[in-house]
Amino acid sequence: MKAFGTQLIAEFLDCQQAALLAHGDQMEALLKEGIPYCGLDLRQIAVHQFDPMGVTAVAIIGESHVALHTYPETQHVAVDIFTCAPGAAGPTLLLDWLKARLQPREVRTAELLRGHKIAFQQPGLITDFSKAAFEISYHVRATYLHERSAWQEIKVIDNPTFGRMLFLDQELQIAESDAIYHQTLVGPLQPYAPARVAILGGGDGGTLHCLLQQIPALKEVAVLEIDPAVVAVAQVHLQPLCGDAFEDPRTALCYGDACALLANFADLDAVIGDLTTAPEIHSHQAWDVYAERLVGAMAQALRPGGMVSLQVGSAFEQARHTQLTALLQRHFEAVRCEAVFIPSFCERWMFLTARKL
Repeated sequence: MKAFGTQLIAEFLDCQQAALLAHGDQMEALLKEGIPYCGLDLRQIAVHQFDPMGVTAVAIIGESHVALHTYPETQHVAVDIFTCAPGAAGPTLLLDWLKARLQPREVRTAELLRGHKIAFQQPGLITDFSKAAFEISYHVRATYLHERSAWQEIKVIDNPTFGRMLFLDQELQIAESDAIYHQTLVGPLQPYAPARVAILGGGDGGTLHCLLQQIPALKEVAVLEIDPAVVAVAQVHLQPLCGDAFEDPRTALCYGDACALLANFADLDAVIGDLTTAPEIHSHQAWDVYAERLVGAMAQALRPGGMVSLQVGSAFEQARHTQLTALLQRHFEAVRCEAVFIPSFCERWMFLTARKL
């Protein structure tokens, strides 16, 4: 499971249903009714009745936990809803459901982002959780979409400088301003005029669009994307990136784990790695295991002389670059690394290319 979640914290002040707050069985009943009603997975409830008054009721849910701490003498309830499924509707629905039952005259809320860093959600800002040594917050001029797919939280915003931006699980993936990212992945393939190409990931369509535009010899390209929702979102909200690339007759969409899907291909002219910064998470594997599997799958799918071009993360992640370079050198020759500044990332990004022996 990815170390990432959203914690809704609320203070219910001057509750009009104050008589409920002194009774543990009443608090337990609220949780037993409200949690399933709001689509959350109730597993277990523990309740403690304090002397002379006050109740703490904690529910373990499939997504994490819900806690109520009551102060009957002041008609006050402290609410804590923590879920590891950011973007899901259940936590907000439960908060509203509890408000309707307890009828506070005033509610104070905060949204806490949990993950590698702890940060409060601030109106008009979104913080990228992918940076290891620092963090960047982006101004949100508009939010076009915020939903949770079967795989991850998806958010598309508009930023005054970078245009439309795609975030997955609070990590920036790409922005409208980042044509250089796609050009860096596709450019090294141009001299080889590949006809058959597979893109690993790339559900935003930017690399696909660039490939179709810049490789006239291209006959077929397979996009191996784990999350169909990302492609659907891109087609509606990321047109500046993908254009009509997904409708191109040369494009084939394949959904599932990129490494597993790549096993169905042989004699490809090129493989482009446009995966997220932590693709191993969805495969439930350690990075070392996944990286070896990935490089092996690319080598198996390519013809002799076939090319790989892949992004390998921030220039600060030296250990990952070194490891991937060593893995590529087992199967490939002419392994080269390039650092390129990506505007919306606000840092240099690393790209590797190699040719199969």
